[in-house]
Amino acid sequence: MRLKKLIDLSDPIDRDKLEELILSDINDFCATYYEQGHRKHLGASGLGEECWRKLWYEFRWTKREVFDGRMMRLFNVGHSAESRFVTYLKGIGFEVKEFDENGKQFRINGAKGHYGGSLDGMCKAPERYQLFEDIIFLNEFKTNGTGSGFNEVESKGLQKAKPKHFAQMSQYGYKLNLKYGLYLIENKNDSHITVKIIVLDWNLGAQMERKAEEIIFINEAPPRIADNPAFQNCKWCHQSEICHNNAPVEINCRSCRNAEPVDNAEWYCHKFLMNIPQDFIGKGCEHHLSINS
Repeated sequence: MRLKKLIDLSDPIDRDKLEELILSDINDFCATYYEQGHRKHLGASGLGEECWRKLWYEFRWTKREVFDGRMMRLFNVGHSAESRFVTYLKGIGFEVKEFDENGKQFRINGAKGHYGGSLDGMCKAPERYQLFEDIIFLNEFKTNGTGSGFNEVESKGLQKAKPKHFAQMSQYGYKLNLKYGLYLIENKNDSHITVKIIVLDWNLGAQMERKAEEIIFINEAPPRIADNPAFQNCKWCHQSEICHNNAPVEINCRSCRNAEPVDNAEWYCHKFLMNIPQDFIGKGCEHHLSINS
């Protein structure tokens, strides 16, 4: 029996191999550790997306977007920054609320429970700022690299630089009757922070909720944003093959024509004439009929 060669740490080639192996294993771990699967609801954070068809495909679970370990770590940088932002605000005297009376994140919802979003919290400024009224701010915390995303927030303002973020905040403001938002964005490269006080657009918030309802309850895919798959938005879209080339969809209940979103965030099956058990929705059955057919 031939024994496997042990790694010799005195050999620089073997050290390189071990480094590559460790990094590869870390990336594989992160790709699964941070993965949360399909989102059950149509999220307020994504409704600023221009292409309705993409949102509909995502809501109907036609294809899960898969990211490697590096990208999953990068996404998590933003989530992990939220606690730091709260520390900063509390440190300068703000009263910050991250959770409701039940200890859960503040949420909005609608469309029979199929639309919603979670807030980063709310806050109230200390008296030393001498605001003319007792204002509750909606908190929104983001991170970005040095590129145009971060720099343009500072130079152009949130609505022009990050319209999706503005739409997201406006939905929260509309649903919770909040007029103003406190938007903090940190540069991941040098920890520079930009602070923006945002006047929330309730009309836009209401428009986004109506958009969510239309997307959720339509049976057919909305029109494409472009008929040419080489169009930039289509070229980089993970739904492009399904949208333009009728590629097969993932097999699950939500990507099936027999399924319909109903009350209490549940799904009804017209084949078996019953609400679908939550633990079965992701599996589908042998009667699956693609919504893309």
